[in-house]
Amino acid sequence: MNTSTFITTLVNNTGKELQFSLPDSTVISGDLHITEIQHHSVDSVDCGGNEHSYNETVIQLWVNENSENKAEWTTDKALKIIGLVGEKQEYRDEAELFIEFGDSAHPTIRYSIQDVKENSEMLIMALSVKPTVCKPSLNREVKAGACC
Repeated sequence: MNTSTFITTLVNNTGKELQFSLPDSTVISGDLHITEIQHHSVDSVDCGGNEHSYNETVIQLWVNENSENKAEWTTDKALKIIGLVGEKQEYRDEAELFIEFGDSAHPTIRYSIQDVKENSEMLIMALSVKPTVCKPSLNREVKAGACC
C-alpha cells in the first residue's frame, strides 16, 4: 500500500477504532504510540548491476510494556499525528508505506499492509512481512541466470 492510499483509507474511515494485526493474529494493543514517521529515499544497486531509486514511508509503532494504560487508537488520532508530521515534512504519495513494530514478544520488523477490514466501528490493518527478492529475476525480459 502506498502512503496516499493509507491516508485516504484513514480519512474514509474517520471516527473508527484503528487496529493493527500482526501475521500471527496478535492485535497490537496496550499503551500504544506512533513514535515516529520516517521518509526514506532509497538509492540502490541490485546483484545484476541495475540501479533503483524509490521512496518509502515508515510509521513506527511502540507499546510501553511497563504501563498499565491502554491507549484508545482511532483513525482520527492517527490522522492528527500524520497531519502534524505532514506540516513539517511533505509526504511522498506514491511511497510504499510500512508499519514498523517490535516488542518483547515480537522482533522489530517492517510490515506491509496486506489487507484492510472495516465495519461501522472499526478499521483493521492486517500486516504481513514481504520476503526479500532478487530484483533482476523479476524482470521477465532478463535472461535466466542474470541474477548473482
